[in-house]
Amino acid sequence: MIELVDSLRDELGAITAPTFKVSHCRTTVVPSDEDSQITFANLKTKDMKCKRIDTCVLYVDIRESTQLNLDHRLDTIAKLYSFFGRAMTQCGSHFGGQVRAITGDRVMVVFPPLNCFENAVHTAVLINSVSQFVMNEHFPYDNVRCGIGIDYGPMLVVRF
Repeated sequence: MIELVDSLRDELGAITAPTFKVSHCRTTVVPSDEDSQITFANLKTKDMKCKRIDTCVLYVDIRESTQLNLDHRLDTIAKLYSFFGRAMTQCGSHFGGQVRAITGDRVMVVFPPLNCFENAVHTAVLINSVSQFVMNEHFPYDNVRCGIGIDYGPMLVVRF
């Protein structure tokens, strides 16, 4: 374990050194996973590339999902999560958003800057409607509720 800590300390020193260069450019296009202008930190070449975009990001998750996991059979929860991921992805893309992360029961949707406010709000309304009127129609034991948040501002896109 000591070797790992020492190795991490060395990596952090290399990345935070003044000789390590971070280049970034502005974009109006939501970066994709394959974007070659966004790179991992390279400890040999001492550089990395990032992008910056000013836009809206929408987050949605299932409220009290831990309790749902405790209260229901595994196959019921698996079906709920499966539908939730599929539905939120489709809702997010319906108004031009692009899903950039799914972690557990949380989905992150990034919108292209043009009309991002309207598109994010329309997506939130759609997600809320799907949650209330579609999900609860098929998962009636609990009132499945989603928390939805929208943020606007500069986003630094970094590969790590």
